[in-house]
Amino acid sequence: MSTRHLVLVDDDPTELTFLAVDTRTPFLASFDGADAGKTAHHMLRRVSTTGEKGPWSETASATVGA
Repeated sequence: MSTRHLVLVDDDPTELTFLAVDTRTPFLASFDGADAGKTAHHMLRRVSTTGEKGPWSETASATVGA
């Protein structure tokens, strides 16, 4: 089972960008220094080994640290 991550660093939630696929938790997202102070919005979903996709999570938001 893998998890697909999407992330947005700005204020427009319609502009989510693919971030990563991982198979282990926890997942650690890295950001450029220029993103410090911006809000990152994350969504994820599980994907089975057969490619079956689960529902998208609710959006989790946090401020990017310096």
